[in-house]
Amino acid sequence: MNRISGVLTLHYRDKWSWVYIPAIILFSSFAVNLLVGFLVPSPEAIYTGGVSSIFIYLFVAGIIVVAKTFPFAVGMSIRRVDYFIGTVAIGTISSFVFTLLIFSMGQLENQLNGWGNRLHFFYFPYLNDGTLVEQFGMYMILFLHLFFLGFLIASFAKRFGRKGMFISLMAFLLIGSIVVYLIHFFELWSNIFSWFVDKTAVQISFWLLPFVLFYLLASFLLLRRVSV
Repeated sequence: MNRISGVLTLHYRDKWSWVYIPAIILFSSFAVNLLVGFLVPSPEAIYTGGVSSIFIYLFVAGIIVVAKTFPFAVGMSIRRVDYFIGTVAIGTISSFVFTLLIFSMGQLENQLNGWGNRLHFFYFPYLNDGTLVEQFGMYMILFLHLFFLGFLIASFAKRFGRKGMFISLMAFLLIGSIVVYLIHFFELWSNIFSWFVDKTAVQISFWLLPFVLFYLLASFLLLRRVSV
């Protein structure tokens, strides 16, 4: 437990990566959109995708965290399993904090009618359908999915290096091209679109949970085999 706490301390020392930078990115984007909304009033509701910046950032954070901390942690004789648990904990905590922030700001935005000018930065009709618990869970799952996807990519790169990343990217593009061709050949696009249209954002988010579990398992197995 002490070693895991040490990993958490290692991560939290980098407050710029976990606190300051994401806060600057999110609220600077919000401030710009809010200013534009007041300067250029519109009779229609204003929908902006600026909040996506924080989701992208957490995905990137999952990638860079391994390169920044894993060699140092192993060099300090921290076991790989302890590093993995500690990093999973920091990713989960950060996802919870960001979820709480986005969720709270969204509810406030909805109550204030888009900050007085019908601006939709945090609150969106489709994403925020369902109960409050469902909305919170959806955002939490999405953050976890993005962070641990980045974590898996970084773990794979650490294990197999640039050559392995290049080969896997080529294989991914090849398989993706084949899948797209088969979908087009068998005229399955309409079925796929219909499936998504019939589902709420909350329902779709639940389908990401198996992927999150896969990312965790694969990352753990990869980091166990990494040589520093």
